[in-house]
Amino acid sequence: MNNLGLHEIEKQVKMKSAFQRKRVELMMEELKGMLNTVKELREKVEEFEKEYEDLIMELPEYQRKLDAIKAEVGLPTTEEFVIKKKKPGLLEKITGKGKFYEELSMKILDIATKAAKETGGIISLADLILRVNKIIRDISISPMDVVKALKKLEEAGLISGVRKLKSGVKIVEVYPVELTKDQNEILSLASKKGWITLENVMVETKWSRERAMRALKSLEEAGIAIYDPSYTKGSRWYFPGFVGEKKTK
Repeated sequence: MNNLGLHEIEKQVKMKSAFQRKRVELMMEELKGMLNTVKELREKVEEFEKEYEDLIMELPEYQRKLDAIKAEVGLPTTEEFVIKKKKPGLLEKITGKGKFYEELSMKILDIATKAAKETGGIISLADLILRVNKIIRDISISPMDVVKALKKLEEAGLISGVRKLKSGVKIVEVYPVELTKDQNEILSLASKKGWITLENVMVETKWSRERAMRALKSLEEAGIAIYDPSYTKGSRWYFPGFVGEKKTK
């Protein structure tokens, strides 16, 4: 075989290699587009469920249809939040250990992690208990059951833990949230109603306007507070993690 023949083979190999690389690049772009579509679809399904949650839970037929859609896009279904062991035994209640609490802690971790996306990583214990009983509907979960399950999660290093604010409200830190003294002060004030105004903070703490606004803005940036410049109620900062506190008072 002469040099001309070798050159032709080399040229064809390079062309084939370049074609394969281009094909792989196109396939990767296509896969990326598909993943983005799935992500968007999941977000739409979650938004729909959140908006019509109460109605869906009242109608089993709608719940089944929604579960089928959630299974298609890889979201947890109602069936996945069913506790197989319906109640803890006497020894389990005393120790907080056993099959019941193992199952419950994993379900609570799913629920708390999902909630943390909306609340900046923290959620009041009262709100978490409400969410747990709303989602796990086949059995009644007591507040003490939730506390024991959270203790297991904390011991396993799966959540940061539970702590009490100055107001007396207990919050669950789903993942580490480094808060300043000023931020903790505002959290304690906001836990009473689930929202607070700049004026409330200034009156209660005797801080300057600049200091109060700085602390509120930092909580807003952390995703813990949501600013609402309402014309009818006045500007407020809402705290999604304290929704349960409002409902239980």
